[in-house]
Amino acid sequence: MGQRTTGYQLPNPLVYELGNPNFTVYHRAALGGLAATIEAWKKNPRLKPEGIAAEVDAGKVEIWWDKELSDRQFIRRLLEASFRLTPDRLIDLPGHGIETDRDGLRLAIHTGLCGTFLQHNKMRPGEKTPRTLKVQVEGEEQEYLLTYKAVNSYAHQKAQGTGLLGDDDQAPLPPVALIPQSVVPGAMTGASELEGPPEEVLLLLYLMVGSAVFLLRSYRHESRAQYCLVIPDVKNLKSFARNLRQIAARGANFLTNGYPGRIAGGAEEAALRFLLALEAGNLTEEFGRSVSGCLAVAMGKVAWDRNQINRSLVVRLGAEYPEIEVFRAALQHFGKGRLLTSARGEAFPASPNPLPELIAANLAAERHWCADFIQRCQEKKDFEQLTFQKGGLAAMTKAIKDEDDQAIIAIFHEAWRMTMGALSERAQREGSDFTALVERERERTRNAILRAKTAEALAGWFLRFCADATKGAALAGMKRNAARVREFIFNPRNFERFQNLLLFALVSYMGREDNLSEGGIDA
Repeated sequence: MGQRTTGYQLPNPLVYELGNPNFTVYHRAALGGLAATIEAWKKNPRLKPEGIAAEVDAGKVEIWWDKELSDRQFIRRLLEASFRLTPDRLIDLPGHGIETDRDGLRLAIHTGLCGTFLQHNKMRPGEKTPRTLKVQVEGEEQEYLLTYKAVNSYAHQKAQGTGLLGDDDQAPLPPVALIPQSVVPGAMTGASELEGPPEEVLLLLYLMVGSAVFLLRSYRHESRAQYCLVIPDVKNLKSFARNLRQIAARGANFLTNGYPGRIAGGAEEAALRFLLALEAGNLTEEFGRSVSGCLAVAMGKVAWDRNQINRSLVVRLGAEYPEIEVFRAALQHFGKGRLLTSARGEAFPASPNPLPELIAANLAAERHWCADFIQRCQEKKDFEQLTFQKGGLAAMTKAIKDEDDQAIIAIFHEAWRMTMGALSERAQREGSDFTALVERERERTRNAILRAKTAEALAGWFLRFCADATKGAALAGMKRNAARVREFIFNPRNFERFQNLLLFALVSYMGREDNLSEGGIDA
């Protein structure tokens, strides 16, 4: 039976075009999620809703349905095929393409969705007693026991709070539908309700599918952000849908895969993780046609409202940055999320290494990639931890593209290598401990760099350091880049950058003994 003729009717076929000038990044991400869901039905036809057909191309999604179906019946069947639950009562989004053996990834996404889109209990009624799930992390023998809130249903399955569905499937649709926070997390109602045409609100329900959710554990203790939503600015629907499936299909050690892959230090790191994952899944030449950037929305408790999770930070990120390879190197060596186990045997996410978060925040803010590195060196214990991470730091050094940065770091390493040679000769001559001599010299050098308060003072120290290393002769790197180095080190505008680079060079130096112990990376 068709619907009653009065009231609002959806156009059949229903066409969503990516180039719609009224669409925001949220609409384009939601359209990417809808496209991924329809593509998933093609991969698994048993999921396809009866009486509904759909097609996806690079810039458009078209859906049509049997004329015997009312608009509400169409919406109900569409949502039932798009928003599902696993037998373990975990949220199952077919558009993500997560296979049944990827419990860790599914659980991380479930936890993130329950803390953002579905943060209110009424949006996800479920069991009072938390369930547990054992998760195997690739590369580790230990299994981690994680707890989660099992849900019996959730808002997106019935378009809860929008007015699109009700008790009577034959009733006409309202002329406008509501947009609750479960559809767009953090969207606040002002003097009037947030609302839109029914087909637009129906589309926005798929924002949950098109966005990526991360669990935040920032090293910045003042940060209260707990989750991050990465909203991609989709530019090619077919390509984006394929990328989502590829991300879920990769090994658990991949950048955004597995439970640890969804733990990030900050919102910028989460966003760049997701963008790099999309790039790897679609090859570089296609990446530009898949997404053009993203919006990173950090969510957590804020001072003026401690009862719910609110947006605490919104950052727009582009798809390309000059030093993105430095971030990629940092992520590959330091970006693996960690799980710790409590005394009760329950696992929980721990703060990851802070370097990827620092570099991602710098790139997103268009600061120098090494800005604020000094903060990681002011405390002696933090500095000493960095000296045990030389392999990753050396890989970051190799990824640097800026010629000024390359020159400063190379000259410092050359001088430091000669300083180490002199200390080795002294240790042999005096019968003293070479390692202890190196540690004292490194600490003395750290303090000298930190205590310099002006560009002139720091440049003077640097030139003396190089001269002492060579006994007055010129370093080969200094000879090749004399004009570049002079212009750089005596420019007061470069003071903080120079200071950060020297500290980075100090902890990233690798000698032959380091190469052997850390896999042969040659500094």
